[in-house]
Amino acid sequence: MFAELVAHGHGPWTDGGPGWWLVFPIAFWVVVLSVVGYLIYRASPRRSARGAAEHTLAERYARGEISEEELKQRRTVLRGRA
Repeated sequence: MFAELVAHGHGPWTDGGPGWWLVFPIAFWVVVLSVVGYLIYRASPRRSARGAAEHTLAERYARGEISEEELKQRRTVLRGRA
């Protein structure tokens, strides 16, 4: 039966290769690993500490305790661009 299907052009390798079905498992695992990596990145202590520090700076600027120039300078230092 399988030989008859292939002979009539209905097999998975009739177009010269396994076809697009091979791409989907690879794409699936790329997406899964990317999501896992992103979640690990989001949960990292360094990132959450930096976010809390930037939030505190924004609050201090909103209350008028620091100037806009000081806010920008401190954010630059926090982000490691100094």
